[in-house]
This record gives sequence, C-alpha cells and structure tokens, in this order.
Amino acid sequence: MVTIAIAGGTTGIGSNVVREILATNEHRVVVLSRSERPALEEKGVCIWSLGPDFGTSQLALLKVAEDAGVKRFVPSDWATDYYGSVNAYAAKTTVWNAVKASGLEYTRFITGIWMNLWGLGTPRNEAEALSGYAGPPFLIYMKKRIALIPGDGSQKVVFTNTRDKSYAEVVDLAESITAASFGKTYYPESQIKTVLAGNPDPEQLFFHQFMQLIVDGGLEFKANVNSKFPDIKPVNAEEYLTKYNRIRLKLVT
Repeated sequence: MVTIAIAGGTTGIGSNVVREILATNEHRVVVLSRSERPALEEKGVCIWSLGPDFGTSQLALLKVAEDAGVKRFVPSDWATDYYGSVNAYAAKTTVWNAVKASGLEYTRFITGIWMNLWGLGTPRNEAEALSGYAGPPFLIYMKKRIALIPGDGSQKVVFTNTRDKSYAEVVDLAESITAASFGKTYYPESQIKTVLAGNPDPEQLFFHQFMQLIVDGGLEFKANVNSKFPDIKPVNAEEYLTKYNRIRLKLVT
C-alpha cells in the first residue's frame, strides 16, 4: 500500500483526487494542511493541487518533500504544457525544472480543459457537474445559452475525454442536447492579437492569451496514456453534457 500525501485536498481538483483514490481501497491518503512537514515523513507520493500561489508554494513543498524522503512528486499542472504562451503560467516552467532536478520520481497530468467548466447552472445535479469548480464560466455558458468561440472554432481541444472536439463542435452538441439555440460569437484571431498588443490588464491578458493558445493548437495533444489503462473509461463531452443538461420530456396521455 502506497501512502499518498495531497496538498490542497479538501476542495476543487484536490478533493476529486482524494475521493477517487479512496474509492480504490488500495492506498492510504493524507490530506496536507499548512503544517506539511510532519505529515510528509515517509510518504510514498506527494500530489500538489492548484492554488493561487502555486509557484512559490510548490517549490517550498518540493523542498520539504525532498527532505522528508518522499519517493514521487506530482506537481500541479493540468491544462497544457505550453507554458510560454500564457504569462500566468511562467512559474510552471520554474516548478517543472525544479521537479526534474530534484532526484525524486515524478510525473505530471496534462488534461486540457475540464468539462466541469460547463457545469454552472445545469438543470440537473449542478454540484456534481461542477465537482468543486467554483470559478466563472469559460467560453461556453450553458445556463444562458451563449458561447464565445476562439478563432473560427475549428481547432481541436482536449476536454479530458476519449475524443477531441473543437469548440464549435461542443456548441453544436450543446444545442442538440438542450434543444435550444445558443448565441454564438466568433472571436477572430486578429481581434485576439489586437487586444494582446494593447497591453491589457492581467485578467484580460490571461483570457486572451489562453484563447490564442487554443487557436494555436496548444490544447490539442497528439498522444495520451488512455490506451495504457483500458479499464478506465473517460467521460466524453457528449456524455457529460447529456447527463447534466438533457431535457426530459413528459409523456401526455
């Protein structure tokens, strides 16, 4: 049995990691608080889930993990490994280089975009659909039936599923499943570049750099490890949208 220490395991991504590991009944899980060091002693794996100060915090936790004799380290990463395309991801390069140089065994999980971003305001089981996600809607807002589509909408994106789809295809799926038309706004690449050239504030900078990343193909991964785990069946975009948004028709007799 491996003991897995998870920092940030009470909310968001971390809480989902904890739940799924516990469900296997194969490993011992320790959720770390701010006083990490005692809990890290002789742990087999340390997973760090995303927080607002993830760069500084991960470097500090990595050092503690090395000192405590942790065998493997998994940094917070998720979305994409195109770190240079988004200013807010600059710290990820520093963290990843430090992890590789640490002497610990390591891996990272590059997952694309979480489908849970579509869970806000779903008519069925919203809490389950969100699975801890508490942020704003991103590009597609199911409740209001609106979508902002980067570029021409054709670029494929990994949505943590078995088959990649473009944003335009996801919107088509959403319209079919909800039996409703979405207000679609296409955001041309030229417009994205214009905003980026205008020295936008940090929030707009991140938003537009991420849309540019999508247009550039930074969220379409050519290889994945799904085939190595045939017993795990990832939920695809159609299944997710159907589960939480399908309109149930009442039979009239």
